[in-house]
Amino acid sequence: MEPIAHTVQRPNAAQLVQEGLALHQRGRVLEAEPFYRQALALQAEEPDALHLLGVVLSQKGNQGEAETLVRRALEGQPHNTAYHNSLGRILLLQGRVEDGLAALEEALRLAPQNPEAHFNVGEALLAQNHPGQAEPRYRRALELKPTHAMAAFGLGRALWAQGDQPGALPWFQLASLLEPGNVAVLNQAGVAYMVLGHREEARQAFERLLQMVPENPEALANLAVLANGAGQREAAMGYYERALAHQPDLPSALDGYIEVRRQLCAWEGLAALEQRIVTRARARLAAGQGGGIRAFTALYLPFTPEEQHQVARSESQALAQGVGEPLWGAAARRPGRLRVGYLSADARNHPMGHLLAEIFQVHHREQVEVFFYSTGVDDGSTIRQKILLDAEHFREARGMTSIGLATQIAADGIQILVDLMGHTADTRMAVLARRPAPVQMHYLGFPGSTGADFVDYLLTDPYITPPERPDLITEAPIYLPVYQVNGHRYLADAPTPQRADLGIAEDTFLYYCFNNNYKIAPEVFSVWMRILQRVPESRLVLLATSDAAVKNLRQEAEQRGVNPDRLMFAGYLDQPQNIARQRLMDLFLDTPGYNAGATATDALWAGVPLLTVEGQTYISRVAGSLLRNVGLEELVMPDLAHYEETAVALAEDRERLRGLRARLTGARTTALVFDTPRQVHNLETAYRRAWERFVREESASPLWIE
Repeated sequence: MEPIAHTVQRPNAAQLVQEGLALHQRGRVLEAEPFYRQALALQAEEPDALHLLGVVLSQKGNQGEAETLVRRALEGQPHNTAYHNSLGRILLLQGRVEDGLAALEEALRLAPQNPEAHFNVGEALLAQNHPGQAEPRYRRALELKPTHAMAAFGLGRALWAQGDQPGALPWFQLASLLEPGNVAVLNQAGVAYMVLGHREEARQAFERLLQMVPENPEALANLAVLANGAGQREAAMGYYERALAHQPDLPSALDGYIEVRRQLCAWEGLAALEQRIVTRARARLAAGQGGGIRAFTALYLPFTPEEQHQVARSESQALAQGVGEPLWGAAARRPGRLRVGYLSADARNHPMGHLLAEIFQVHHREQVEVFFYSTGVDDGSTIRQKILLDAEHFREARGMTSIGLATQIAADGIQILVDLMGHTADTRMAVLARRPAPVQMHYLGFPGSTGADFVDYLLTDPYITPPERPDLITEAPIYLPVYQVNGHRYLADAPTPQRADLGIAEDTFLYYCFNNNYKIAPEVFSVWMRILQRVPESRLVLLATSDAAVKNLRQEAEQRGVNPDRLMFAGYLDQPQNIARQRLMDLFLDTPGYNAGATATDALWAGVPLLTVEGQTYISRVAGSLLRNVGLEELVMPDLAHYEETAVALAEDRERLRGLRARLTGARTTALVFDTPRQVHNLETAYRRAWERFVREESASPLWIE
């Protein structure tokens, strides 16, 4: 009997492709590649092998060869939607956006229910900064494949880019559940938790991320933000330093690190850091990109006024991408009283809350219907309760999505929407980007132009915003006689403490500054120390924002030859007690680069003269505006040299100082800045004239309120 011959069956090209694909789908890309190459050795134009090898090469970064292979696959199967989808992604990775989108649209034409193609179009549009156009693509991908983690992540990013943080969070949560090991998804979910005030959930997300990727710079920077928000500034500084050790130019870490260093008055090497971030931002602006830093940070860095405006403008432009048609409609045309809406997160014990506390009670209800949209926390304070009760319509809006809040404002028929935050913490500028009201204004919160085309007017005054520099604001200015409204005249009086009870000699000259510590620049502190040296019987009282800041300021004084015991530190008090203790002081020394605002009004109401320097930016002119209104314009200095000389001269001429105080006492009853009814009347006049202009179909242009 002849032996039976056994032949070994060699796999064909299709089998090799399937074996490679099985590895590829498990993420073993390098192991899959040889199978595709073997398949092509057997059958040079096997379309699936060409396509999948192209995908592998794209994942390895070889986009040129990947494109060639996928195009060869398409020659064999020109109507294969998967091939067009892959080609689109490869072209996008090469920066060929128009060609890439065309390939993806062809994939969708051939298979309209292809979730990957919808997802990829969304990615391309988001990369082009068109989040509003990307949003429906991601939604369609999720309708077709509800477990598509990256489509959920993309949808969250698109909403986030449109300023809709509350709306983005559920999609980040879903993406994180679907892909728990994805670092980018987990980090963004943590950021969303943090921004929306869910601090513990945020901390857990970032700590899980650090377990997955130890010393991840973004997670460390975000933990720093959490620590800083909890008042743990030294811990925040440590996190930032670890993040920057691994990624020295991480923008968010640099931005936050400088802020914390300023809050702690940790000035060693700070000037070089500040110059580094300014140089980087200038390069980005010159290249037509965003500044890469927060507009608020730019206020206290050495930028020109023009550059500050550019940074704010780029931040606003990003929010306005793809938001669609204005939301306001027929409701805004309803007859009746003028409907004014205020948008703020600061209906609480906060400087803005102090300024706003009285205006809602004073508004003329027979002429104006007032709505307050509160997006901040309820701190249980008396100021919060007063605003809630005095506003005719108080809308609790914390946690509402941007589109939801904008829709509510439009449904209320708001005619004049007044934003009180701008580019500050808790900003809801994205609500204004959707145009829920036909006339939109910014007031008080952000000290400068918002740079937003969707904000029609900036409520200001001709000193803060000089008419000869219209290039520094995007909005049309409404020039009030003085910019600030406040409720100081209605504050309850608290007893003035005695110097003896505080261990202060009666003949001691008390300089002070209750501005936040981050406003103190080292060069200004040096001037203060020279003043103390020149006025031996004097002391300087500062705000004690933290133990570390107190320690650092004492060390800085000693380094400048001043006994640190000549510095005194005051904690936070309720507003009546805060005003009362200021009556003990002799002279408020302002921080010229970043002026006192509400804090300046506190001092002037307490009867204490304030010394400042006239700057070139909005924020460096607010104290000067207030001084001019109370009749003390001679305390607005042209430079730091005059500032120093005047501070010394006033300590040596007590009679002159008493005269200034007497003038301030008279200003309490005569100055417009302390006359809330007149100020509210001016605001209502501004609102009415802006609305009349809109009705006449005239564009926004400067308005003067006399």
